[in-house]
Amino acid sequence: MTDTVVVIYSGGMDSYTLLHLARERGYQVHALSFNYGQRHVRELECARSVCEALGVPHKVIDIRAMSEVMAGSSLTSDIDVPEGHYEEDSMKATVVPNRNMILLSLATGYAVTAGAGAVWYGAHGGDHAIYPDCRPEFVDKMDAVCRVANYEPVGIEAPFMTMDKGQILAEGLRLGLDYAQTWTCYNGRERACGRCGSCVERLEAFAANGVKDPLDYEAAS
Repeated sequence: MTDTVVVIYSGGMDSYTLLHLARERGYQVHALSFNYGQRHVRELECARSVCEALGVPHKVIDIRAMSEVMAGSSLTSDIDVPEGHYEEDSMKATVVPNRNMILLSLATGYAVTAGAGAVWYGAHGGDHAIYPDCRPEFVDKMDAVCRVANYEPVGIEAPFMTMDKGQILAEGLRLGLDYAQTWTCYNGRERACGRCGSCVERLEAFAANGVKDPLDYEAAS
């Protein structure tokens, strides 16, 4: 059994925690990030900086050429990012069509190349109602497919599947992580907006843990 995993690393707080959890568990980690035209591309800068500091092999794959078949999301298209707490009707606007299936497929190819036995990604319990590609049934089926798609079986794992963002943050605080090295806001501005669903959920996670978020916000939600 290989001790190497590929971690899909966006540069956000969930994947940042996941990256460090894999390292704590003794895995050799290859980090893989994607530029799919997201307006919050600043998270990729965070990912690069963290991996350089840790000495973790890191690849950033540019898939912006696929934008024509991944259009219609407020994260990639000229559509306003919804504000306020995650609600299914409004936050559907942030769904990038088939994103995780595409990213996991590419990551599986990289895992075969790198000799990794699994791909980890940061889907969590708070995503289930909104994002179909973060639900347990999706992970189970992707895992089954990726184990038979190549000569070398590659598992798909989502270690945070049963956790909410507050619990993920608690795990990161246990690891002593600095969340100033992450970016969560869906808007691509200099400071986090504090109003989009992603910011609101992040701020709630810090409040639940009794800790101040180290990021600078335009406005606290």
